[in-house]
Amino acid sequence: MGRSAGTVKDGGAPSTGGGSDCRSGLAGALAQAASQLRQARRVVLATHVNPDGDTLGSALALAHALRASGSEAVVLSQDGVPDIYTWLPGAGTVLTQTESRDFDLGVVCDTGTLARVGSRVRPAIEAARRSLCVDHHVAEGDFGDIRLVDSTSASTGEIVWHLLRSMGAHLDRAIADCLLCAIVTDTGSFKYPNTTPATLRIAADLVERGADPAAINELVFENRSLASLKLLGRALDSLQVSHDGQIAWAHVRARDYEELGASDEETEGIVGHVRAVRGARVGLLFREIPGRKIRVSLRSREGYDVNAVAQKFGGGGHRLAAGCSLDPPLEEAERLLLAEAARHL
Repeated sequence: MGRSAGTVKDGGAPSTGGGSDCRSGLAGALAQAASQLRQARRVVLATHVNPDGDTLGSALALAHALRASGSEAVVLSQDGVPDIYTWLPGAGTVLTQTESRDFDLGVVCDTGTLARVGSRVRPAIEAARRSLCVDHHVAEGDFGDIRLVDSTSASTGEIVWHLLRSMGAHLDRAIADCLLCAIVTDTGSFKYPNTTPATLRIAADLVERGADPAAINELVFENRSLASLKLLGRALDSLQVSHDGQIAWAHVRARDYEELGASDEETEGIVGHVRAVRGARVGLLFREIPGRKIRVSLRSREGYDVNAVAQKFGGGGHRLAAGCSLDPPLEEAERLLLAEAARHL
């Protein structure tokens, strides 16, 4: 697919005043993205695999706006919707794949590479006449005729807020709930360093439109299945710390999933507990998913870039939060990741 002249790769102009207006460096791509969305009659939107609240909330918010304008919008998530996000307005309409290939526009939310949408979702996106990437990750891929990418935004949900305003869309309660979930998820309920004055202003606007931050925080962070809490216990039982105390890591084995009847989506949030070890700058969670690769979640404190570590293994994300997958057995995967993490200290 060819690129338009309005393509803006990762970055854009940095925020100069913390205001809620979209960064000037993204203005061209923002206008083009809004124009394409207004013109498209059939749109397919994709989340990344192992979806979180940001990718789901962003895609669903766009879908609500498109449907309200009379367009058809199909949201695809190869791994479905995790239990903790099934309350999102429109979550019940999310499909794991579609046989249709007749879309005017393919939109990928919260990732810049088609590999991360999954093999069953990718064909529908690739077949679309035009493509749009909406993302806030650092240098992740080059997908999209139009790339609306800003690594200074705390979440993709923030960028979608700007995009919907540029489209002239009415942000109703459903959209507000979806976007506040996206922002809350990727800022850790505003406790991560990526939270900016602009983030808080956008969140305030969404609350004014009906989103309930207390209810959303409870649903996202305090609504866990029994299996997920037992997985947390298994992971913490395996917790180890490097000799200098700067790296903490834990794992969930394949037999843990099998014995507890749990799924990988129920490990969300565990890596935060690993990183919480006093003195640790890096937290790693290794997940030995039955029949699949070893998935690794990486979290760090300010001053340590786990994205650089994840990229060594074909993954990516943010400086303070990233992920990757490895083929080797669990013990070898741990050895490789720990060596690379230590090298960056």
